[in-house]
Amino acid sequence: MSSNTHHARRKKLTGAFCVGALAVLLAAACSKDYLDVEAPGRIPAAGLEDPNNALLLLNGAISDFECAFGSYIVAGGLIGDELDDATQTADRYPYDRRTLTNKDLRYQTNTCTAVGVYSPLQTARVSADNIRRLLEGWSDQQVSDRQTLLATALAYEGYSMVLFGEGFCAAVFSHFNADGTIAYGDSITPSMMLDSAIARFTQGITTAQAAGAGAQNILNLALVGRARAKLDKGDLTGARADAILVPATFVYNATASSTTTRRQNRVWADNGVTGTGALTPTSAINSGSSVGPLYRNLNDPRVPVDNSGRTAAGTRVPIWIERKYSDPGSPIPMASGDEAQLIVAEADIATNPTNARNIINTFRARGGETPLLATATAAELKAALIEERRRELFLESQHLGDLIRYNLPFNPTSGTTYPGGGTYGTQRCMPLPEVESLNNPTFHRT
Repeated sequence: MSSNTHHARRKKLTGAFCVGALAVLLAAACSKDYLDVEAPGRIPAAGLEDPNNALLLLNGAISDFECAFGSYIVAGGLIGDELDDATQTADRYPYDRRTLTNKDLRYQTNTCTAVGVYSPLQTARVSADNIRRLLEGWSDQQVSDRQTLLATALAYEGYSMVLFGEGFCAAVFSHFNADGTIAYGDSITPSMMLDSAIARFTQGITTAQAAGAGAQNILNLALVGRARAKLDKGDLTGARADAILVPATFVYNATASSTTTRRQNRVWADNGVTGTGALTPTSAINSGSSVGPLYRNLNDPRVPVDNSGRTAAGTRVPIWIERKYSDPGSPIPMASGDEAQLIVAEADIATNPTNARNIINTFRARGGETPLLATATAAELKAALIEERRRELFLESQHLGDLIRYNLPFNPTSGTTYPGGGTYGTQRCMPLPEVESLNNPTFHRT
């Protein structure tokens, strides 16, 4: 397939979101292709979708995910209580104010460098889906280490779906057919998105096992991802069975770099210190957001923060800076043995409370917290588990899903005056955007 045909396929799927009844409104927002990969360099001429380019295509899909992942963390941090908006940019406020509607443009059409979520995640998902389908059609003779590459594509596709399932009230999973036409999806629920993720992770686990020792990291990545998705669905037994297989020392990072804006650690770019050393009144800071009040005074090394002593122009929000990610190249954990252990602990609260307490106390020791007593009740263990998750997994994409799954209280409470105007609302998950529902033909069948 020629690169022009490949580009035409991407443009056509873009049209499902950016052409139609909203043409005038979205002309500017969709001027950049929905599925364009903003790679550091351009790939020349013909034959892009060729077995010889398998690794190149996979790396492009990984890059798409990493940028979307960072943007999702910032947006999720604003919707939850990890971050407060500290800008004068009103179209960012609906995240933090919890008043997102399907007409708000930033979350649905902005790029990952501008804290967009829906389009970047769809780009990541479709990119992974595309290279996965290609790898399934190629042979081991055509592609070196094909099984490992396929397992990787499956894992990244699964993670895109998990983020959709945790953060969106509804979404659509369209994909390309083998002949280049589009199989348009219907609106699906978070539970259905998580089912899709579990299916991808399951295939990825099987493929990684077949690939052998060289795919062990991908196998662990897929195991943690499937455990996370099962946990979201309330399958504690299944989640534990996956999580217990993951070494406690395992960490799989989304990479970042200072080479381009797109490759930067997005959390640091929105809330971080430029340069090394102590934060001073003259330090250059990225202050699009501020660390939320619930995280400012924990005195926990897992939640390192600094008070900049400054306030945001206009809104006067005090600016606190996270120090977990020290520079634009700081990697962000996607999956870890720590996450897996917390999943095991949650599953064991009802069936093996002693083990649950021991695991939780291991994490509490890291934060300088007092250990739970042997007399701790199931309710106390659950509350402690939730607290350790918010500390250990700080700014790692987990908390918005936890906010929804555990039905945690809003902070600040609904109805409280919002610094940028209006009051805090009750919107937890992001709605299916209008750009999808108005331009996807499955919504307009007669």
